[in-house]
Amino acid sequence: MNLLTFPFCATRVCKSISRKLKLEGKKLIPTISHWIGQDDAIRRFKVALEASWNDGTRLPHMLFVGSPGTGKTLLANLAAKEMGVEIHERIAQVVNFPVALNGLLLQAKDKEIVFLDEIHELFPPAQIVLYRAMEGQQISLRTNGDNTLNMPLQDFTIIGCTTDEYRLLSPLRQRFKIVIPFSTYDDDSLARIILQRAQLMNLNIEPEIATQIAKRSRGTPRLAIRLLESCQRYARSQGDENVTMRHFEETVVLDGIDELGLGPDEQKIVNMLTIQPGKPVRLFTLEAVTGIHRRTIQEVIEPFLIRIGLIERTPQGRVITEQGTLHVGRSKEAQPVSEATA
Repeated sequence: MNLLTFPFCATRVCKSISRKLKLEGKKLIPTISHWIGQDDAIRRFKVALEASWNDGTRLPHMLFVGSPGTGKTLLANLAAKEMGVEIHERIAQVVNFPVALNGLLLQAKDKEIVFLDEIHELFPPAQIVLYRAMEGQQISLRTNGDNTLNMPLQDFTIIGCTTDEYRLLSPLRQRFKIVIPFSTYDDDSLARIILQRAQLMNLNIEPEIATQIAKRSRGTPRLAIRLLESCQRYARSQGDENVTMRHFEETVVLDGIDELGLGPDEQKIVNMLTIQPGKPVRLFTLEAVTGIHRRTIQEVIEPFLIRIGLIERTPQGRVITEQGTLHVGRSKEAQPVSEATA
């Protein structure tokens, strides 16, 4: 039997090779009314949600765009909860071939949600299958020879999540009725998120600790929650139930996180650029000296360092800014104090 020509085998293949992310419900906000931050994005989402409820229709196809860790996956799961429907969640790389994507689309029922994380990673042929399915509510399957069979799809919602919407084919991008951008969070919103998550974890922390965690989280809830969990882990290693300021201070020293939230890799890049201030350094040189892959530097580390004004990117290479030089100087002055605290 040829799996490429038999849709029900394709469904089983899709089930067997896909990874549906499991979210720990007891540690997540239960409804959209508990959401903190992203006011514009949530306002637009609520309008679509309430319109669908009032009309008795499915949600329109949506594209969530923003940096990693800003809440796109969480909002997609809350959309399913608010609509009272099932969500079929896949990493795009898993359904990168039409046979796997067709299997996924055939599973979805009316008003259900198909959530494709990192949708920009879909190969062009899969993107074509997807936008044709969104437009015509059917898929074409090859049968024996050159014959094709058009199979109708039920009326479900596609929610795509991406960090770069322009890596999508233009026809696919245009099929999404609503595009919601996610921005980084301010420190106040992050501190409130940390206190909210601590409550869900049955963990008591002081507001000042939440503020200090927020300052080191780069505007990203995922990093804030990761640091909160690291603090809790350190407190438990000491036999303590709750997180104190001492636990926080020793955790950031242990993890190598400075006052701006720079981790060891970011600090390597900044320190490298201060060796010869004002002299541009090429990406390949940074990769060779620091041992950090150039794609990680370009896509993960560099955007944050540019956003907070520590480095600049020029045609000749990366250059440390005056603010970056001052930050490195302050960090070196504070290092003995940190070590003594540890």
